Amino acid sequence: MMIFDSSLGIDFRQNQLILTFLKRSLGRIRLVDYGLYPISSEGAKEDWEAQTLNLINPFISKHEIDKKRISISIPREKVVVRFIRFPIATKENLRKVLEYEAPKYTPFEKGETYFDYHIFKEEKEWLHLFVVFVKKDEVDRYLSLLKKIGIQPTSIQIPSTAALNLFFYNGGVKEKETSVLLDVAAPFLEMNLLRQGSLIESLHLPFSSDEKASKIIHSLKRTGMKWDSLAVSNFFVYGLGADDGVLASLKEAGQIQNVFFPSLKRIGSGEKASTLYQIYPSLGVSLRGLTKTHMDLNLLPFEMRKKVRQFGKPLFITLSIVALILGMTWGAGGFIRYRDELNVVNGEIRKRKPAVEAVEKLQKQKEELAKEISDLRKIEMGEASKVEILRELAQLLPDVVWIWNFKYNGKEIEISGFAESASDLIPLLDKSPLFEKVEFLGPVTKERMMRGNESKEKERFKIKMKIELRRS
Repeated sequence: MMIFDSSLGIDFRQNQLILTFLKRSLGRIRLVDYGLYPISSEGAKEDWEAQTLNLINPFISKHEIDKKRISISIPREKVVVRFIRFPIATKENLRKVLEYEAPKYTPFEKGETYFDYHIFKEEKEWLHLFVVFVKKDEVDRYLSLLKKIGIQPTSIQIPSTAALNLFFYNGGVKEKETSVLLDVAAPFLEMNLLRQGSLIESLHLPFSSDEKASKIIHSLKRTGMKWDSLAVSNFFVYGLGADDGVLASLKEAGQIQNVFFPSLKRIGSGEKASTLYQIYPSLGVSLRGLTKTHMDLNLLPFEMRKKVRQFGKPLFITLSIVALILGMTWGAGGFIRYRDELNVVNGEIRKRKPAVEAVEKLQKQKEELAKEISDLRKIEMGEASKVEILRELAQLLPDVVWIWNFKYNGKEIEISGFAESASDLIPLLDKSPLFEKVEFLGPVTKERMMRGNESKEKERFKIKMKIELRRS
């Protein structure tokens, strides 16, 4: 790494664009400049593209920023986050396994997503993963936009992992404590729970600006953690909706003792420090280009990432050839030097022979795994198409029903959401030839929801159903 480095972070948000420019000099990282700009919705494509480019270009020109040192973040609501457990044997071929398994954890078909993962716990028999999936079309939209001004980002992140990286960088994690990171940038609420230095829960929920404290308390109680322990945990609040009022309302509504804005003690910022907690995740985006981060997640297409040159066998072959040429040209007088060089090369080859044999063994395991995957594909041919399931739900359910969570494991479906009358949904779903054994997973509860200035009472439901087996 050079003595003087810089990194630009471009954080795409719903109706907003946040630019953060960090520079590293003599081992210290400081914030040079940032910009927070309202922009059109992505739905108005031409206006959104024009406004975005007209904001990024002048910022780059103003600071003479290297376009090869730019990281971006895409909105959290565009990705699917999963905590997954796999057998330890999958570690050697983990990316291929996740690529094959992706349709089980997302509503997308195979080959429709980019993804990346972080191994946050490794046991004797199991790997515990944090995996982020995103539809290719969503990422390609941003890459195509930036390509118009000659930018190919070095990484694509999401706000939650960028904030986590900044939190770890500033030493916020205490191994014996529970920390709750709250991003209150409406219209969404992001919550990440850390216990003993490890991420154990990540929630992303819609909420309105006038229900911050109550929504946070209600959602935390649903995580399954004992409220007595949560109430004495450390709460760190940040985001575009964060202010002293949120801290005060959390303390009052949930009787929470420790509520703070997160520390930025390792980011030099001068007079800008007082409100930087509002763009906390955006600072984490640009941090990625200057230091090693705790969660090395990158949604950039794999083929576009910087290639790391592989040394090893090609190096030894080259050395052998060089040694042979030198031996032939030096003649008898150089024979001894050639012999010594050759002995060194042969010694290196012998030392690395076990590694070569290990690679050959992995190759054999890969072929066996490919055969198993092929067999699994034949079994899964009987599964109903996820597109067909979503189409059936859309046709059956009334327009006033709102589904906010959908799970499908190949045999069963779970849906959670809100309806004016949840009891009416069971007979509607039972009529479908695609579903069977439709039942509630838990009691129906009533909740009051805000839509604009209007308050309506809705019923929260959670329904389970099986896929009707099709006989040939």
